[in-house]
Amino acid sequence: MRSRITVSLDLVGELLASLKSNYVTVKEVSEMLAISTKSAGKLLRKLERHGYVERYSTRAYRIIRGRPVVS
Repeated sequence: MRSRITVSLDLVGELLASLKSNYVTVKEVSEMLAISTKSAGKLLRKLERHGYVERYSTRAYRIIRGRPVVS
C-alpha cells in the first residue's frame, strides 16, 4: 500500500537554503528526505517552478537563496 505525504515547499526551500553548498543533486535530496530519487526529482522540478532552485546541469540544481521568484 502506498502512502501519500504532503510537504511544504517553503519548508524544503528553507532546508535547501540552509545548506552550505550552492548546488544539490536529486540523490542528495532523496537521501536528505528519505524519499525515492523519483520523488526527489519531482520535488526539485516543483521547487524550480516556484523559484527555489534552478536547473544547473543534468544532475544538479542551483539553490536560490532569499525570496523565491515565481515564474
